[in-house]
Amino acid sequence: MTAVVLPFRFARRLPQIQRTAGYMTTVPASHAEGHLREQLRRLEGSLRRKGVAEDLIRSELASYEGAIRAHLWRLLIHQGGVA
Repeated sequence: MTAVVLPFRFARRLPQIQRTAGYMTTVPASHAEGHLREQLRRLEGSLRRKGVAEDLIRSELASYEGAIRAHLWRLLIHQGGVA
């Protein structure tokens, strides 16, 4: 018997998204990008260890990154941080 592992949608983890995007607004852009890449790398490794299918991992990473970037833009626009 085999099972398909379906993770909870990471793009719906609002507190985590807010925390990551909020942190990204406090550091230089290059460091913020590195931080996001590290978060995505960790998520990818965690999903892979849990046996999630590769296509689902790619989908989760893309939607999670999109949610963080969307929230980051909202924060930057609200703070007037966009040049």
